[in-house]
Amino acid sequence: MGCSNCLQLAAVLGLTLCALVDADDGEKFTIAISPGEELPNNTMYVIKHKNVSFSCSSTSQQKLNISWIFVRPDSNREIFTFVEGNHTEFTLFNIDYDNQGNYTCLKNFSDTKEVLVYYPPKGPPVCHAEFSNNYVQLFCSWTEGYPYPTFAWSSENQDLGPDDHPSGLPGSNDTMILQVKGSEIHDGQMFKCVAHHIAYEQRMEQSCSLTLKAPLPESQPLVTGYIGKNTTLICHSKEGNPPPILTWWRKDETEIFSSSKYVISQEGVVSSLTILMSSKEQDEGRYICKSENPLGIKEVEIWISFNTKIISGLVGGITVFLLLSAAAILGVVLYRNWDKLITRSHFWQTGSTVFTLVDSEEENDFVDEDSSRITSIVNHQPAQMMNGHTSGEVAADGPQTISNRLPNEKRNESDV
Repeated sequence: MGCSNCLQLAAVLGLTLCALVDADDGEKFTIAISPGEELPNNTMYVIKHKNVSFSCSSTSQQKLNISWIFVRPDSNREIFTFVEGNHTEFTLFNIDYDNQGNYTCLKNFSDTKEVLVYYPPKGPPVCHAEFSNNYVQLFCSWTEGYPYPTFAWSSENQDLGPDDHPSGLPGSNDTMILQVKGSEIHDGQMFKCVAHHIAYEQRMEQSCSLTLKAPLPESQPLVTGYIGKNTTLICHSKEGNPPPILTWWRKDETEIFSSSKYVISQEGVVSSLTILMSSKEQDEGRYICKSENPLGIKEVEIWISFNTKIISGLVGGITVFLLLSAAAILGVVLYRNWDKLITRSHFWQTGSTVFTLVDSEEENDFVDEDSSRITSIVNHQPAQMMNGHTSGEVAADGPQTISNRLPNEKRNESDV
């Protein structure tokens, strides 16, 4: 079968049209769609994003002017090709949901096929559990596919579903709900949902599962509050499926509700209790957080104690600040006077030798006539004069013998 005329119909559905002329016996059109499958109501379905070929043949020996008409479910009829011959064929590449509708091949007589475009849901199915009163509801969802999928629940090798289980609920079109009594389940029981979709590749099954668990709440055992301030307690459920409900109780087994005194909020499996303007007399003591689902009730205790020394933290902070300020000032003083401190330290550590020279007649021979006074040398520094004489002291650890003799001078014979 050859192609006698090929037209590119880029403006209409992005399709390629080939018109083939052939002759057969008969006067009826035949439409073939491939790849595609026919449903029991003679409707054809194809898979989204596939390349689908459409052909229309007539066994009439006369040359016919064949037209293809496409009608979407929500629009008017649209004639998109006109071919002279007994056979036409075109291909829709990457067929999409917009190409779903009725395809009619006609001349004086016609044949019409309704074509549906199927596509599988995105991702795997999702399972979760909820509870109401004493019933557990198991949800299995597989969304964003066309048509809707089918589901089947099972537990411990036992099939559970709408057909064989009186508690089975159909749910929404892309979700199946299985409702089970709390007395029929136990801690650790596992449920599995198997989902099927006609457009899923190789029609393989997809599944999800969940395990039922009793709750297990956790919280900080001791909380310190401050008088006149808000005090918040937090409790979360470490385990529990279906997710449990958390409630708050006082030491006398009285349930706490939100009011002008208390604010309670729960997000997921975390609940918080805020006590407004806490009072030691009214609010100190034991609190209980209860976690409950159909598989059990567990509780955890929390104690609140109040710190009456509300300014202790402030006093401590001020003390630390003053100590740090004093240390900083001392550091600045030491830094600015460092040279003086080093010099004085050296003086007292090494000591000094003081020479005392007495102005007398016996010593005049040793003095230069031009000298008007005698200088005491203390560590090579001039000493102060008192009454015309120079005084000095010996700054040494022990007694020393000081020679009242100038260096490099000969001793006077009168001193012998």
